[in-house]
Amino acid sequence: MARFPGLPAVVPALLLSLVACSSSEEPPTDEMTLLVTNDSCQLMNCSPIRVLAFPDKQPGTPGGNWSIDLGLVTTPSACLTLPPGAIFRVIGGPDTTTFSWTTGDAVSLGTIPASGSIVLAAPSTGSFVPDRAKGWKVSLPGRGQVTEAEACSP
Repeated sequence: MARFPGLPAVVPALLLSLVACSSSEEPPTDEMTLLVTNDSCQLMNCSPIRVLAFPDKQPGTPGGNWSIDLGLVTTPSACLTLPPGAIFRVIGGPDTTTFSWTTGDAVSLGTIPASGSIVLAAPSTGSFVPDRAKGWKVSLPGRGQVTEAEACSP
């Protein structure tokens, strides 16, 4: 082992072991899915809905709720993928506050029409924690209940 002047012999070994341990965990690669039934459909004619996830930890901003765009549903049902995480930054003058969300945190769902304003969007379901199951299902728009389900294929 190389010698470092002024450092006890154990310090380089300790630093090497810390570096080796810090990269031992791999991020999860499993995707969590959400099967959305589009309740706006009548005789195969569906109004497109944009599905949004609203983290329960909401900052107070004048621009509306913080949301994560999960996708546009134009058919009677669609399988959407929940992202592993998201970041929202509130910039006020010289200060920036960062809010983060992961699938281990609670989230609610809501929709807006495809051409609707995201500023007016709000959750319409109860909260759930995505990483408690590999798959979820819900009927939207409206006050659908998010329940555990088999994973779907996006």
